[in-house]
Amino acid sequence: MGMMVDIVKEYGNEIPGIIKAIKDKHIDGDEKEKAEIIFSTVHRCKGMEYDAIELVNDFITEEKLEKLKEDSEKNLNIAKLNEEINLLYVAITRTRHTIYIPETLMPVDFPHSPQIHVMKVLTDEVEKEKPIVPVKPVVAIEKKEKKEPAYSVDAMREKHKDAYRPWTDELDNELTLMYCEDVKVKDMATHFGRTKGAILSRIKKLELEELYE
Repeated sequence: MGMMVDIVKEYGNEIPGIIKAIKDKHIDGDEKEKAEIIFSTVHRCKGMEYDAIELVNDFITEEKLEKLKEDSEKNLNIAKLNEEINLLYVAITRTRHTIYIPETLMPVDFPHSPQIHVMKVLTDEVEKEKPIVPVKPVVAIEKKEKKEPAYSVDAMREKHKDAYRPWTDELDNELTLMYCEDVKVKDMATHFGRTKGAILSRIKKLELEELYE
């Protein structure tokens, strides 16, 4: 709740416009491979891998752990601390190649690596105390390692007239019928005005292979 209050204080009346801009750039989950950036909680991206990731600064730090250990007056919840550490481990190991990580999360005297990009953290952010809650939504961000041109909806629709449009029950039923009739994927793509990848993603989403094989 505190985070939401801070957002309202900082952006005020700009928030509706920001939300609309985000929604306009949103890509359906069935076609997430086309996204330039993926925002995800650590829990949601377990088992996933990305070329590059960027961590936000809301994990427990080595400094915080040391302070908790030194403060003998506090009764440490070891299970929650372990959960926090495991959460950071899961986040870090989602990358195949490159990681962008806040300086507060870097271990002391950790050796330099060209794959690790340390990000500066504002002073007031460093000093802010964060509660230890093992289920908090920690966000990881995928960044494509190769500089690729942004996907343009208009450009895609020049080739595939209904690219990125939502699927309806009627379209799903039509797709199911064509799948059962062994219509080729490229022909279905032409019929629906979408890419072959979109057709394959929808077939997987509807579990047609499991239902009709």
